[in-house]
Amino acid sequence: MLVSSALERHFETVLATGEGFFAEHAGELANACWGMARRFHKGGKLLVYSGGGADFSDAQHNAVEFMHPVIVGKRALPAVSVRNPAHLPILAGPHDITMGVTGGALDSLPAGLMVAFGDSGSSDALHSFAVGAGDHLVAQEIQETAYHELWELVHVFFEHEGLLAEGCTDDVCITCGDVALQAAVVKIVGSTALVRTAQGEEEADLGLLDDVRPGELLLVHGGVALERVKPIDTFSHEFYPFLTSQAVDVQGVLADVVASVRMKWAEVAAMRRATDMVQVREVLEVLRTRVAEGAQVLTFGNGGSATDSADFAADLRDIGVRAFDLCEEPALVSAVANDIGFDEIFARQVIALGNPGDVVVGISTSGRSGNVARGMQQARAQGLTTIALAGYGGGNWVDADYVDHLVITDSSYIPRIQEAQATIYHGLVRGLEEHR
Repeated sequence: MLVSSALERHFETVLATGEGFFAEHAGELANACWGMARRFHKGGKLLVYSGGGADFSDAQHNAVEFMHPVIVGKRALPAVSVRNPAHLPILAGPHDITMGVTGGALDSLPAGLMVAFGDSGSSDALHSFAVGAGDHLVAQEIQETAYHELWELVHVFFEHEGLLAEGCTDDVCITCGDVALQAAVVKIVGSTALVRTAQGEEEADLGLLDDVRPGELLLVHGGVALERVKPIDTFSHEFYPFLTSQAVDVQGVLADVVASVRMKWAEVAAMRRATDMVQVREVLEVLRTRVAEGAQVLTFGNGGSATDSADFAADLRDIGVRAFDLCEEPALVSAVANDIGFDEIFARQVIALGNPGDVVVGISTSGRSGNVARGMQQARAQGLTTIALAGYGGGNWVDADYVDHLVITDSSYIPRIQEAQATIYHGLVRGLEEHR
């Protein structure tokens, strides 16, 4: 059936692209977590820059995740999204982390970023990750998993103070003895590498080794890389088995973080494969019919789901669909929340903007968001079609009479739910685009 072909191709492309990306970049992602943790440890904050439109939703998503952790017991880390790259030099302090995210070439990002995500090209960032998808929607999904993993796994290094402290902390300074240090390769320039050890960052000559790549672990002594460290293949625990108070072991910690990077990708890949494509095709057919009849689409959600709402609306506008994100007017949202109540922030906008025949899309990881439910209830009462994307088995929306179409991502882990939901709504965009 033609209406589903672009949708299914999108799912297949995301899975194939992600498999290759995380197999190639797991080591460097783990290394980037370490570098970010060192800067947070010294009081730094995260500044995330992206361009306008859908790209900026990723900058906002980063800031939300780092500042408002959903894993109980994880510390809130300072992070802000920045719209104008010219402001980065003004806002950034000496220990701050700058991150750029784009669906296009890395060269479109400002120079000097510590971490950069793009679809193609090169960057002078300390850590740069090119997805190489050739499709900005696919690239965004791979990037979302990657920056989620940076947020999740940066916390690992806070449990290993020896990997964060500057200078010598032992009674006998290991850097002054005849000892080679374990060092992770950060960046390579010619025959020299910038490497990160438990004592800081330094340069190392690569003349003794062939084909060294970022993310690899080397033994370095006297500014020379002597040999590769043999990998550790064991990873026996399901979640974070490496949160211990044992002595610093660069090889062990990084090996476990690398394994966790790959494990998390495998989890979300399995969730994408488990998506009920019958549900998604039904939603696509409804959207295709309503849009062809002139309907507009209203999207909304909270927190990370608010950034997904913004992403979906921007992507729809890019293919010529009239779409409005009800999260993107902070003055209006705060006015309604202050004067009436937070549960009414979307319903009040639906009253004003919604017309019979229009479509609302409510996004929630839990399926229990009160204000999203109220928005859909109001929409249903006004004759709009209601579509919901929800995790946690659908939450309270499974049998809700105000939800016309429910697409469930059956998981209870928020980052993976959001990543799988992105594939669903991006697939809908590609399916609609096929008929425009």
